[in-house]
Amino acid sequence: MSSTMRYSSVSIDVSVQRVWEYFLDKIMHPDRYLADIEEFKILRQTGQEIVRYMKTTLGEIIEKITIDTTKSEITYKILRHPVLKGQLVNQVKPIPHNKNSALLTVISEWQSKNPEVQLADDLLNPKQEALATKLELES
Repeated sequence: MSSTMRYSSVSIDVSVQRVWEYFLDKIMHPDRYLADIEEFKILRQTGQEIVRYMKTTLGEIIEKITIDTTKSEITYKILRHPVLKGQLVNQVKPIPHNKNSALLTVISEWQSKNPEVQLADDLLNPKQEALATKLELES
């Protein structure tokens, strides 16, 4: 099975705190941000870990989300997905000498569950993810 690991970084003209709040809201309310969510629920929340269920047009997804405030990163690890396995990491860092800007790095590592199926080149592209977040927060 081929694995695809990619990353992309973008500066966002809002504070690190604002980016962090955006991601926390997106975790707790994915239906506000993702168009294909039919149903979702938090299955378990303990400390820095959340297990979230989402029913989408593609199928059912369960993921473990780890919120690491000391490293300023959030990891979404797929536990169940119709076609993928792997994880996505969002890292948010301050930009030195500019407290009103943040550096967002999106790291995606996806693998097809079926070795016969090649992942589309643009599937969950971290650059698209980073730019969409920038656009959402700066608008």
